[in-house]
Amino acid sequence: MPPTMPTEVSARAVILAGDRVLLANRRGQFWYFLPGGNVGPGETVETALRRETSAEAGFGVSDLEFIGCVEHTYVEDDRRFHELNVVFAADLPWGAEIGSRKDDIDINSVALRELPNLDLRPATLTDMILDWVGSRRPGWHAAGR
Repeated sequence: MPPTMPTEVSARAVILAGDRVLLANRRGQFWYFLPGGNVGPGETVETALRRETSAEAGFGVSDLEFIGCVEHTYVEDDRRFHELNVVFAADLPWGAEIGSRKDDIDINSVALRELPNLDLRPATLTDMILDWVGSRRPGWHAAGR
């Protein structure tokens, strides 16, 4: 029997400000991810998203709109993980300051047109975001399609 692969559920936010989106990255890394994080045991996806964006960016998100899900696997510390990212759109709250509240994470505003030039992980998020911006229809994206 193959070793079990842990499955994580993550809540992620596409926080929009006009034609820009907020992206996070770990300091010293050159790849990006959407603000948010893992859903805890017994926690709803929305609650996790609000908790994580508040902790990372220092502001709450509201009026969430479901964008879709991205399923993928990744390797970290020689362990293989299966992850399901549940993604919502939210507007940048009026008067919010863009920046990180965590020592190991940076948060930046990036033009949507620049997304294809960046290493956003999982990579299928780029297609999902751009598809949603163009159609406003949620979608399912799996790595390796």
